[in-house]
Amino acid sequence: MQEYNLSAVAVPIGGLVAVAPYAAENVLADTEMGETPLTLPAAYEMLGLVKQDGAPQHQRESGDAIEFWQKGPKLPGEGTRAVQVNLAENTPAVLKLTEGKTPDANGIIYVDSNLPDAKVLMFLAEKFKGGAEDRYNGAAQVTAIEVDQGTRGEVRGRSVTLTWTEDPLFREPGTGIDSPFKMWHGRPAATVPPASGE
Repeated sequence: MQEYNLSAVAVPIGGLVAVAPYAAENVLADTEMGETPLTLPAAYEMLGLVKQDGAPQHQRESGDAIEFWQKGPKLPGEGTRAVQVNLAENTPAVLKLTEGKTPDANGIIYVDSNLPDAKVLMFLAEKFKGGAEDRYNGAAQVTAIEVDQGTRGEVRGRSVTLTWTEDPLFREPGTGIDSPFKMWHGRPAATVPPASGE
């Protein structure tokens, strides 16, 4: 009979998204990724509340595979990874991410038609029922923004797609391969139940 591990089922209960300027000092060390409490470098700005129906949606796409004369084997196409999140708050941090600028002394932003081209560092944490978490830290760029239609009595969010970009700040040790992000999955130390007898 098949056995199931219900504690391994991912049932999201919350999380956070934060961004920081692209700089080596804003990369979390591998040893810090699973720490509790986790302290982000001071340059990170929280992007605040996320719409209930706009939680982080991970995307992974692959380009056309390369086929060979022999039937069967293929080389996978070049892939991309992205995360889409619908931000509910209209804060300076959200405006800086989506407009690439901060308001001046009069609270004015002179907007551009183009998307911001600056690369940022992103930290994303997703918490699950049972205490498990997924944590991501990597380099990303805004590649799409869609503002919700204003509907009376409903939250008007900004749906932002951030595409992870391969970057030397996230070079996999010993391989020389630039990764778009690093991921930690586990239960932070404070949520792990003690072994029996402790």
